[in-house]
Amino acid sequence: MSHLSHYSLVPARDPTRRRRILEVARRHFLDGGYRGVRLDAIAREAGCAKGALYLEFADKEALLRAVVEDSFDAVRARFVADVLGIESPLGRLAETLRFAYREFQREPLFGRLLRDDPELRALGVPSGDDVSAARAQVELLAGWVDEGIARGEIRADVDRDIVPYAIGVLRFAPMHLAMAETLGLMSRERALAGLVELFVAGLAARPAEATTLAAARTTTATPAIPEAPATAKKTPAKRPAAKKAPPKPPPRPTPKPTPKPTAKTTKKTPAKPAKTRRTRPPTKEKRR
Repeated sequence: MSHLSHYSLVPARDPTRRRRILEVARRHFLDGGYRGVRLDAIAREAGCAKGALYLEFADKEALLRAVVEDSFDAVRARFVADVLGIESPLGRLAETLRFAYREFQREPLFGRLLRDDPELRALGVPSGDDVSAARAQVELLAGWVDEGIARGEIRADVDRDIVPYAIGVLRFAPMHLAMAETLGLMSRERALAGLVELFVAGLAARPAEATTLAAARTTTATPAIPEAPATAKKTPAKRPAAKKAPPKPPPRPTPKPTPKPTAKTTKKTPAKPAKTRRTRPPTKEKRR
C-alpha cells in the first residue's frame, strides 16, 4: 500500500468551479432575492453537485457574502480609477456621490437586496475586517473635508464627521425616485444631478471666505523677510511747530456812566387849584 500513499481519496478541486458558482448565484440572487434562492438550483446550473457547492461555501449566507464581496472588488477598482485622481477635494466628494449613482445603475443586485432586506441582515454580523474597512472609508472622506477647508474650497464651519454619513444616505436616493419617474414627474437623471448640486452647494465656501483663507494660506507659506538695518545716519526728527495763539478779540466798548442824582432835592410845590368862576343867580327885574 506504500505505492498508493501519494494518491488521495478526495477528488481534486476544480479551479473554475468557484467562479462558475459565483456567476450563477449572482443571477439567482438578482432574480429571486435572498429568500428565493435555492442552492440545489445554483449547483445544477453551475454544473456541479450540491455537495461540491458546500465545499466552496458553507451555506447560503456565505455564498451571498462571497457574491457581494466579488462585486465590491470590481467597484473598488473603478472607484480608484474614477475618483481618486481628481485634484480638488470638493470635486472628489461630489464625484463620489455621482459614482455611487452610476454603480447603482450598473449593479442592480444591491438595489434588489436592499428592497428585500434594507438592513442587509442576510449578510450576517460584520466581521472585524468589515468594521475596519468601513472606518477607513469614513476617515478617507472626512480627510477630504479637512483638505477642502484648508484649501478654502469647503466652508470652515462644516461638520467633517457628518459628511461621510450624508454621502452614505444620499447614495440610496435612486431607490426612492422610482415612483416619481414612473409617474412622469421627474426623470431619475435630473433628480440625481440636482442632489449632487445641492450637496456641493452646501459644502462650498462662500467667495469672501475662500478669498480670506487663500490670503491667510499665502501669508503662512511665504513669511516676510526682515529688512537689513540701514547704515545711513538718521536725520533728527523735526520738532513740531508751535501752535499759533488765536487772535485776541477786539476790546469791548466801555459803557458810559449814568449820572448819579445830586444830594439836593427840590421841593415839589403843590399845584394850585384852578379858580372856579361863580355865577350869580338871576335876580328878579326891578320894578320900573
